[in-house]
Amino acid sequence: MIRPNPLLLAVFLMGLAAALTAAQNTLIRFLGDSGIHPFEIAFFRCVFGLLTVAPLVIWQERAWPRTHAAKLLGASGLFHFTAMICFFTGVTLIPLNDSAALTFAGPLFATVGAALFLGEQVRARRWAAIVLGFIGVLIVLRPGAVPISLGAALVLFANISFAGVSLLVKKMSGTEKTTTVVFYQTLIVMVLTFPLALWHWKTPTLFELGLVATLGALCTAGWLCFTRAFALADASAILPLEFTRLPFVAILAYIVFGEVPDKWVWIGATVIFGSTLYIAHREHRAHRRAQGRQQ
Repeated sequence: MIRPNPLLLAVFLMGLAAALTAAQNTLIRFLGDSGIHPFEIAFFRCVFGLLTVAPLVIWQERAWPRTHAAKLLGASGLFHFTAMICFFTGVTLIPLNDSAALTFAGPLFATVGAALFLGEQVRARRWAAIVLGFIGVLIVLRPGAVPISLGAALVLFANISFAGVSLLVKKMSGTEKTTTVVFYQTLIVMVLTFPLALWHWKTPTLFELGLVATLGALCTAGWLCFTRAFALADASAILPLEFTRLPFVAILAYIVFGEVPDKWVWIGATVIFGSTLYIAHREHRAHRRAQGRQQ
């Protein structure tokens, strides 16, 4: 039996994850435009996401998944809830291309959080890259020339909350399986979004129910592709492929909504992504040096 090259498989999975994420964001916007509130979309996303991942988790564990970090899981679930509510609402309020460009700022917030709260050492070059990345955010937002919208502010705040999730998951990585973390995060967010969804409830049609079911499956499949890609290859080798998410979003936004991104979105997204790519490269080199000293 011929086994695929790990790097080639990682490249394929990373590209697939980018395409699935673009489709996911398009579905959120489409459902929002159809009259379903973002809180209800988030609830259904968790319901169907949990139905997708639960069989995998239970099959791996052969029982209900156990955890050794209940408090950290609870905190990460709260951060994930905040991030999802803000992101789903923001995506329904601004052009898809703008929201896609702003999500590239997530690693910037995560790096700042790691330095401030985890005590990780961030040297001058990475701080310079962080500053450059936030300049890219300003290029996308163009404050002064264009009023900063509520949608853009919510997407940025979602990035901050997602950064909190990343930091907590990093702390749990020594004791918890990734599938266990995702299972409990999804369960917590589902429970927290349920009363909000009831408050804004609109009974979905069968077609809309099929779309939210697809959304839950896409989110889970995209996460599995993303995490598997990073398990197969170095981050510095495959991270550039995450930028393909923007062309995927641009194509879907044009086909579904007739949206065309302006040049500032492309320029700003390139600056943001370039800075996050450099940060990932420096973190990879630092990790390699640390491993070399331990050997």
